[in-house]
Amino acid sequence: MSRSAFVLLLLTLALWPAEAFSQALRATDLVTWRVRAESAAPGGNANIYLDATIEDGWRLYAMDSPVGRPLELTMDTLPDGLAVGDVVQDDPETGYDQGFEMEYPYFAGSARVAQILRVSRGMQAGRHTVRGRVSFTVCNDSVCLPPARVPFRVPVVIASR
Repeated sequence: MSRSAFVLLLLTLALWPAEAFSQALRATDLVTWRVRAESAAPGGNANIYLDATIEDGWRLYAMDSPVGRPLELTMDTLPDGLAVGDVVQDDPETGYDQGFEMEYPYFAGSARVAQILRVSRGMQAGRHTVRGRVSFTVCNDSVCLPPARVPFRVPVVIASR
């Protein structure tokens, strides 16, 4: 690259609005998810944990947020013998949204969501794959990024009786 082309590139980048750079960001660049499952016995519960690490300066809307797009966990068709139970989240922080003039729950730094699966008494022992996806939105003090959907798959081990 010639020196004049390099200088022109630097000037263009320096004059480019900050919002243009934020548009290139994706929520998945700012939030990483780790998924794990506990083993369970027939007749018990198998818990799937989704742990989020959120970049500094960003907030992830909690499941019960009345503003933005709340965190959502969706399960695909489950293996025979497993049934969807409750979804629980860590206790979120509370913020105030100037636009909506209301408080809302959010996570900063980290978040944990647990999907409880009920295991039937007749469930066959072994390793069973469970699939689903987590949908979420992140914001900072000046911009909210488009919603993201992250698929996951995790083995659930059912112990023998």
